[in-house]
Amino acid sequence: MRSFHQLHERRSLRLHRWVAERYQEAPQDVIRFGLENLTRWHQRWVVCDDFGIWEKILRSVPHRLPEILCGSGEEAVRLRQSSPFAGLIPEEIRHQILATTE
Repeated sequence: MRSFHQLHERRSLRLHRWVAERYQEAPQDVIRFGLENLTRWHQRWVVCDDFGIWEKILRSVPHRLPEILCGSGEEAVRLRQSSPFAGLIPEEIRHQILATTE
């Protein structure tokens, strides 16, 4: 079971590295995308604490975004599990990342 979780984390990290690269190219687009997802999720679901942390990062300290997206620390790993960037990565790229991560 542990290897499944490790594979999941490696895939998540690679996906979020793609988001970090996009952030370097177009930071406002990535921030806006994340905030729009969070707004939609707040309206539809019970909000988890991490959504509030993501919102604070995107609104107040977006310069921390690459650190969270690519970090190996406990906070970065946890926050990637509730990432507001679902849907940002084109499906073809997402499938390629998932298929090539072991």
